[in-house]
Amino acid sequence: MRRVRGYLRRRRRERGRARLGPAAAALAAALAVTSLAGCGERGPAPPAGPAREPSAAQSRLLERAERVLVARCMAERGFEYAATGPPEATPERRSFPYGLDDVEWARAHGYGGRAERAAAEARRADPDQRYFQRLSARERAAARTALMGAAPVGLKATTPTGMTLTASTDGCLARAQRALYGDLAAWFRVKVVTMNLRPAQEERVRRDPRYAEAVGRWAACMRAAGRPYASPDDSRRAAAALAEDAAPGADAAETALAVTEATCATATPLAQVSRALDRTYGEEVRTRHQDEIALRRRLQNDALPKAERVLSQHTARPSPAPTSGGPHA
Repeated sequence: MRRVRGYLRRRRRERGRARLGPAAAALAAALAVTSLAGCGERGPAPPAGPAREPSAAQSRLLERAERVLVARCMAERGFEYAATGPPEATPERRSFPYGLDDVEWARAHGYGGRAERAAAEARRADPDQRYFQRLSARERAAARTALMGAAPVGLKATTPTGMTLTASTDGCLARAQRALYGDLAAWFRVKVVTMNLRPAQEERVRRDPRYAEAVGRWAACMRAAGRPYASPDDSRRAAAALAEDAAPGADAAETALAVTEATCATATPLAQVSRALDRTYGEEVRTRHQDEIALRRRLQNDALPKAERVLSQHTARPSPAPTSGGPHA
């Protein structure tokens, strides 16, 4: 870390001698957007008759109601499906798409490897996964058809990154979503679009020359610290290799690398430039897809009373037992 501190002192001297150099100009241009809206899928509602975004509790209510409807449908077709769903993400799991830039978090969690392993264990304990694994290959295929439909035909949508996704209008999942949202094709389309706003946003940031210049400054800091990685993706891969090794001290080595990465991100323009660009392109992506955002919110708000009725009925009566199909231990 002495080399990192020495690098910082040298960079301060260089900034004092060349305050208007190209790197400083790039950073100033990137930071000029700090007054724009925040990042991620959440953002300002469209100006014309905006629908209110569901709260986190309302979103969970919709998800639970959908699972209850799917579970009922699967039981009618002779298969099990857990209405409770998989466990929620642990609080210490965070995403750093442009490189770790929180030193204290890195010191406490490394790259989040321990949380990821805990999440993987929880997924293995998911009752649906365990049930499907107990089925024979033939029964598993039948259960998948009951859930997803025989073929991904009938629904089609394109993500903001240009990928085309398809799904079936049959199956218990489609039936549940149709019951909640009414217009299944519209729901599928807006869900595909809005769930993929973040990848489109990150793709634009990574293509921006200002981000590439900031990554170059970060890489110089990492080299000075004895970590010769050209990008945060490279250091992330090195950390993943440490985690796979599972040797004694692997967690400590991962944490040390994470702290160095975060230190260099905050010591160079990388953290500030990536956040500023993320805000800029987040606003751009949301503006481009404001109609889909508005329609998704409207469909969700309209579905809330139905979801409340579904959950009220679910708590008032036991779930139906599977009537046929695979083993139901």
